[in-house]
Amino acid sequence: MSQWSADDDLVRLERTVPGQPLILLEDLTAVNQFLSRELSTLRLRRRDAILFVTSKPDNISSLHHQAFKGRKICITERVDLHLVWYYDRIFIKPIPKCLFSRTFRETFLPHAKDFDGDHVAPEADGFLKSYSMLIVHESDFDLAKELRLLPQWIDWVAWCHFIHEFQCLRAKHVAQRYHYGEIRLTRLNFFSCLLYGSSYEEMQHNYAIYFARFGAPYVFVFGAITVLLTALQTGLAAYDDGGMYRGIAVKFVPFTCMVTMAGLLLLPLLCLFFQLKELFLYNYRYRGIS
Repeated sequence: MSQWSADDDLVRLERTVPGQPLILLEDLTAVNQFLSRELSTLRLRRRDAILFVTSKPDNISSLHHQAFKGRKICITERVDLHLVWYYDRIFIKPIPKCLFSRTFRETFLPHAKDFDGDHVAPEADGFLKSYSMLIVHESDFDLAKELRLLPQWIDWVAWCHFIHEFQCLRAKHVAQRYHYGEIRLTRLNFFSCLLYGSSYEEMQHNYAIYFARFGAPYVFVFGAITVLLTALQTGLAAYDDGGMYRGIAVKFVPFTCMVTMAGLLLLPLLCLFFQLKELFLYNYRYRGIS
């Protein structure tokens, strides 16, 4: 690692946290809460058991290659969505201004803890290591500044010196979330529902969009059932006594009727469930407000 002195800080420390004019450095509680809010991946850490099916180690593509994959880079200020991708979008958190100060990192990060009591320093190291893979070439650097992932005042040479010390960090030096790279949100939501009872992050906030996802599977299932019933009807017509198709029809026709009825009832029941859920949550959250 390169040994920088306080004079080499890219951001000078004054009385407040860099980039946060209302948080005084002398207010250690406020500084700790800020660092936890900005850097803690607690939500993902609580789902560490399923991350291996949603991502691979170090599969972080550089910014210019994200465009090659057809992904739109979206800014998020939530670190628990950093490097989470959803179809043609990937969410990336800009680097907090305070992390550009070595003095700030060495003074405050070693003592900062999140709401579970775990240290925040490995989170910061992992977060910055992810940027060493996002910004590899000068073209990535220019794109990062254009997207406001980096401040405008930093130049390419300063960036290379700054990020160099985080490039070779091993897994034991970073938080669990950064043992993995880009996380696929569809898989994360699926396995979160399966094991924890709720999605990690819902992307559809409109029922019309949500239920539209069922259209293609419904058409496929009912189309397949229609083809099978037509083939079965042809087989029955080919034999006076129905042949072997009669036994199949006795079992298959009631089954298709049940599947059809279940499919027709599923969407109304889901809609009713969501409405009751929202009503319950509304009453639970606001019952004390009068």
